[in-house]
Amino acid sequence: MPLPETIAIACGRLSARLRPAWGGRMTYLHHADYGDILAPATGEDFQPFNWPRAGAYPLFPYHNRLYGSSFVHAGIRHELSPHPALAPDAMHGPAHRRAWEISGLASDRAGLVLHYEADREWPFSFRAEQSFLLEDAGLTVDLSITNLADVPAPMALGWHPYLAAGFGCEARTDARLEYPLDPQNVPTGQAAVLRQTTVIPAATGYTEHYTGWSNAHVQFDGFSLLIEADPVFGHLAVHRMDSYLCLEPVSMAAGALGLPEAQREALGVRIVASGEHLSGRIRLSVGP
Repeated sequence: MPLPETIAIACGRLSARLRPAWGGRMTYLHHADYGDILAPATGEDFQPFNWPRAGAYPLFPYHNRLYGSSFVHAGIRHELSPHPALAPDAMHGPAHRRAWEISGLASDRAGLVLHYEADREWPFSFRAEQSFLLEDAGLTVDLSITNLADVPAPMALGWHPYLAAGFGCEARTDARLEYPLDPQNVPTGQAAVLRQTTVIPAATGYTEHYTGWSNAHVQFDGFSLLIEADPVFGHLAVHRMDSYLCLEPVSMAAGALGLPEAQREALGVRIVASGEHLSGRIRLSVGP
């Protein structure tokens, strides 16, 4: 199917736009009565390593910072290309920087697919899929990653929305646990500890990594947003700035890929057999 610059879908009062060539990014999610739900990506220039802090993008096959751009799998160390601005570290995996293809399109839904061939940014081939369905009261996002390598490979998946929520928007999550963080806001590998509040503070540069969650809630001016996800998304990465809030359902804890192999499974890193897949659903519900 041809790759148009922008895909537009709509249902009822909700509308969305996607740019397949911009790493499979949703650039716009808007409610006719309530306004922007995602901070809209308005530029015309996409820089893969300096991506816009707007819209929402997929996280395959890992997320957050990978120290030293390397990890060990099955006793073999794999050296990856670092992010140019964050060297010697890599960041967020390669899928959100690559051009995706359209796998399906209707008035209220769209499907995107990425056939990834192993290279210096990730050593195992995979197929990543996203599907988006708009309904009257919200958006459903389905994510899947299939191992196309001929050996078992570590994999994770997630979604990174920039919600159009300033400091005036109250945000909460029922996550029971939070991870101790290092100076780069990456979990240290120590056990998660009990949270003392449900509140997500309104503070510039605020970053936390949670687990044991089932929902997150944001109160906008005049409407509310509820985020829920399948159990595979056992972790929630949170980042807040004055003009946006990131609530990222992810299947692994940040930094887990860089830990010793024996520690990773408990932190959500899945070893997926050749030809097998990892998948899950995220639901955004919008209401008064």
